[in-house]
Amino acid sequence: MKNLVVYYTLSGNTEAVAKEISNLTGGELKKIEMVKEPEAAGFAWAAFSSIIGLKGKIKSTDLNDDGYDNIFIGGQVWAGHSSTPLNSIIHSMNFKNKNVYIFLTLADEKEPTAVIKSMTERIERKGGNIADVFYVQSKMKEVLKQEELIRPLQEWLSKNNVLQVG
Repeated sequence: MKNLVVYYTLSGNTEAVAKEISNLTGGELKKIEMVKEPEAAGFAWAAFSSIIGLKGKIKSTDLNDDGYDNIFIGGQVWAGHSSTPLNSIIHSMNFKNKNVYIFLTLADEKEPTAVIKSMTERIERKGGNIADVFYVQSKMKEVLKQEELIRPLQEWLSKNNVLQVG
């Protein structure tokens, strides 16, 4: 099985999760970057943009998912919604006949049920099959450490038969 791990990160937490997923699945890693990252003063606008479902302007990158069996797509939750770069990734990819695994980071203690539902609906409309979802609560200014992630990610990936052994 060929795996693709595509993600957007602002604080580094989603990147920590994405890198660990890539290591544990042998997946190709693709980091998505915005043309202009939100600054502290612009974060309120970024959060508002995610609430109304806008897509963020991302730097050109090859988001072709041909040849992959599994796609791991990740980002952070902004104001209870998928981030604008995550919206752009979903809009740009095909997903047809792919197993899609969503992974999210969030800085509050609420379950991201609405985000998962919204992402699931958009990906399924494009022909993707949502295989499973993983999310982790984090702190915005403190990047998750590998030792915090390894066991829960191993369990999640093993449960889904995508953990690469050896």
